[in-house]
Amino acid sequence: MYRIAAESGINVASGDVAIANIASNKWNAKDVYVIQDMRSTAASKLLDFGANPFLITCLEAPLYAPLFYDNICRIADNFKFSLGFGFTEAPSDSVVTRKNLQFRFPSFYLEDMREIRSWEDRKKLVLVAANKYKSNKIFIPGRLSLIGALRQLKSASWQFVSPSHRKSLAASLLDRRLETVEYFAGKKDFGLYGSGWGDLSELPSACANRLKDVIKDQYLGQCDNKLETISGYRFSICFENMAFAGYVTEKIVDCFVAGTVPLYLGAPDIEKIVPAESFIDMRNFSSFGQVDDYMNSMKKHDAIKMVEAGRDYLRTEIGMLHSYEGFARNVIRLAKTC
Repeated sequence: MYRIAAESGINVASGDVAIANIASNKWNAKDVYVIQDMRSTAASKLLDFGANPFLITCLEAPLYAPLFYDNICRIADNFKFSLGFGFTEAPSDSVVTRKNLQFRFPSFYLEDMREIRSWEDRKKLVLVAANKYKSNKIFIPGRLSLIGALRQLKSASWQFVSPSHRKSLAASLLDRRLETVEYFAGKKDFGLYGSGWGDLSELPSACANRLKDVIKDQYLGQCDNKLETISGYRFSICFENMAFAGYVTEKIVDCFVAGTVPLYLGAPDIEKIVPAESFIDMRNFSSFGQVDDYMNSMKKHDAIKMVEAGRDYLRTEIGMLHSYEGFARNVIRLAKTC
């Protein structure tokens, strides 16, 4: 972003730097255009100084940012542009028709697109993802004071009052991911990477006990380079954290970049965002056994066609928005309209 902005004579600064320069009268607040990611204390302070509300972004799902989604219309309506998840779902007409823009989740550098590995030299199936399953129970340590306990309850109370949180729990795919891990970990040629799999204490006890035994040989810890890791496998499990229209993250894009075939479950409108011929749609199978048989029977030339479809998509104008360079150029293009 810094380099691409500089090419257009635009200075990009962090919120704290901008605040310091305005406070010391080095910068005029009217010359500052604010990019705010969801709720940002620094951005709010800049707006209080009189800076321009230029762009609001949201790169998170409502499962992890429910309070923002509860107030998305009110917050976004103050900004000239909106980029990210959720804005097309907002009921405010101004958000949808005037400001919301076509968005693709940025997750790779163009130089990451390298020659794919030999199909014959790869292992079968991999999952690189953190275990994000969290218990919905509210735990209050016994040694907390009354005030501390009340604070703990207050911080957790949004779970009961947030409409977005309730909808997100119903659409969560974390349980489905656990079921997938349990099934394929019992098979040969499956690799599991990511944080949180060494501690299953947040899982329901029955599920934790089953997983503990089946993943002990397949869990390979965290990986230093996700793209390098998944490129050594033919297929990669990529389940979004929840099923949410338009919510397509780095998970499937990483597969395209690395040249592996995605097993995808997530956005119900996924085929409107990436080519249907570039991934295996888990919704088309009634059992994990069917998925396993499909992978085992897939011919090399069919798999390579699927890989190339994903990579060809990333080379299109809209697909380029998934790159950090493409995202940055899109933001700078918007800035030039101000």
